[in-house]
Amino acid sequence: MFGDYLQLPIAVRILCVGSFINRAGSFAVIFLSIYASEQLGFGIPFATLCIGMLGIGSMGGSLLGGFISDRIGRKPVMLLALLGGGLMLLLLSSIEHKLPFALGVCLFAFVSDLYRPAASALIADLSPVDRRTHAFALMYISINLGFAIAPPLGGILAGYSFKLLFWLDAITMGAYAIIIWLWIDERPVVTASDPDGPPVEPQIRLSDSIRHVFSDAPFLMFCLSTLLIELVFVQGFSTLPLYIRQVGFSNLEFGLLMSINGVLIFVLQLPITHWLNRYNAMSIVTLGGVLISAGFGFTGVGGSFLLIGISIGIWTLGEILQAPTKQSIIAKLAPEHCRGAYMGLFTMCYAIALAVGAPLGGELLQRLGPKTLWMTSGALSFLAVLIYALIHPIITRRVVAA
Repeated sequence: MFGDYLQLPIAVRILCVGSFINRAGSFAVIFLSIYASEQLGFGIPFATLCIGMLGIGSMGGSLLGGFISDRIGRKPVMLLALLGGGLMLLLLSSIEHKLPFALGVCLFAFVSDLYRPAASALIADLSPVDRRTHAFALMYISINLGFAIAPPLGGILAGYSFKLLFWLDAITMGAYAIIIWLWIDERPVVTASDPDGPPVEPQIRLSDSIRHVFSDAPFLMFCLSTLLIELVFVQGFSTLPLYIRQVGFSNLEFGLLMSINGVLIFVLQLPITHWLNRYNAMSIVTLGGVLISAGFGFTGVGGSFLLIGISIGIWTLGEILQAPTKQSIIAKLAPEHCRGAYMGLFTMCYAIALAVGAPLGGELLQRLGPKTLWMTSGALSFLAVLIYALIHPIITRRVVAA
């Protein structure tokens, strides 16, 4: 099993190591709300506003990063995002006024999230077609492992200085940029029209990329269903912690429940991805949507430790099925000269969910109660499943033909 991952191109494995280093140092975003509300004294409403500003900035960065990576290349965009994001973190650590800080958070998310679609497109460019799902799975587990390390390490560092979190986060972004600069070579995004001639860098008009992406109805339907899933999925890290605290669990019980997601991803992601690679990709994504719908809907059944733990386990299995498989599908749906643009629009679904899903979930929880929140979450994600089922044959034909 692990031989399939070791056979991935060395550049892909280097990117995964660099992503782990970067995410293990992602202290600023994790502690942003605490820093804004407590250290700067801006209060909880402003701190939650900053989380929304992260989502707004991420939307713009994700979309633009995909389109320009098709034009100037993946590597330049990734370097711009990492170095520019690092500089923005250093600037944020010195801002002590509300409006500049909120704008700085938005600009940081915009610049740093230029990286995501460019990186996804580069993974697809460098990986053999039959190993793309493995490559995305390895990247996904690298990112999640880094995120598992960052909170406790950041908590220790915050005891010395919150500003230290911003500086060290900037350093890890710079370190990842150096890794990319020294050891990653990207091939041209497309080749010349003459198949026998040498590869040349393309000159792709932005308007042509936009027209191509927004005329692909099955792809747009796939993005819509992904957006619906992510609007629900973001509740697992926004309203679910609030619900767990409302039920009355201790800090230890809260920590144990929230660790289920990361532990299952670490243990199961690689073997499950390897095992399912032989099956229809759209069927895997659809089944993942069913599990996410069932998991979040099941949360409203009861507030016991066991029931909440089971619900987290169910939707985490759905996440494990969907995460790398969806990116592999996008890589096959996208023409090579538009791959970054496709990845950009797809990535923007996650940013919209962050900006919109968390506050909407909070309003539902506060005004209508937890049962309504979890029933709505289950219904919304089931709607996504129906869309997946509707486009299943069309997407499958295109994926098989790619």
